[in-house]
Amino acid sequence: MTINVTVRQLEILVTVARMLSFSEAAKAIHLSQPALSSAVRKLEEAVGARVFDRNTRNVSLTPAGAELLAVAEDLLRRLESGLAGVRDYLGGTRGQLTVAASPSIAAGFLPDVVASFQRTHPGIALQLHDTLSDVAIDMLRSRKADLALAPEKRDDPTLAHRTLFHDDLVLLCRTDHPLTRLRRVTWRQIVPFAHIAFRRTSSVRHLVEAAYARENAVLRPAFEVEYPHTMVGLVANGLGVGVLPYSLMRQVKLGPVVHRRITAPEIRRDICLVARAGESPSPASDAFTQTCIRHAQKYFTASVG
Repeated sequence: MTINVTVRQLEILVTVARMLSFSEAAKAIHLSQPALSSAVRKLEEAVGARVFDRNTRNVSLTPAGAELLAVAEDLLRRLESGLAGVRDYLGGTRGQLTVAASPSIAAGFLPDVVASFQRTHPGIALQLHDTLSDVAIDMLRSRKADLALAPEKRDDPTLAHRTLFHDDLVLLCRTDHPLTRLRRVTWRQIVPFAHIAFRRTSSVRHLVEAAYARENAVLRPAFEVEYPHTMVGLVANGLGVGVLPYSLMRQVKLGPVVHRRITAPEIRRDICLVARAGESPSPASDAFTQTCIRHAQKYFTASVG
């Protein structure tokens, strides 16, 4: 047997049971007394039993009414709790968010963003994955991530890109290296020197190889590394020069290493926040996006060098 009652009917039941007066309950919930009496009759019809004994002077709960009241109060409490959770979710104060980011962005730009986001949204469970940019995008496509932070790659109409900042590539060399005499260097000036490069899986490596090709040269690294700190260590020991995204400069300890802006041509990566196209963002995603935008404007509006 299905009992069809509405939330409003349960609220009326609870109010009348507390006041034991139809007229006072009607005033409390802004109904006319006839409308309230009609709602109670419909509730009793739905339940199949009287819920109130009433006469001109007294109102009291029947045994069936007392049983139904306990159920109504429990349901209304749970409904209010659930709706409060929905309000928190919609307000961006509760939820879950998974972000995938390429290694250089995860090491350079992301830490400040995450620290700020957790201060302002402590109720959102944030999970991070630092991985190759292609893997980060694959995680987004397969719904293993809600957002991806990666260099621009607009060849997929199922993805939506929001450019956060332009990340210039800069040269690293030891303080006694001949190129430190220059405030800015060209790729042609870099080519003759031993080069410490990221491995071929890195998007930075692809940009450097393209720059060498424009100079009719082939990049043949003296060493290939996985991590920026390894590159800096090798450069510091005079084993070659290296190229890093400028966004990483705040995160690495340079020691006897300096950076120089590279021109002719300048090469930069457009760093994007990537989401699935055509989908409404969750409040947590939207809040994280706004935090990324604020930090991008703060840290990357100034030119390099």
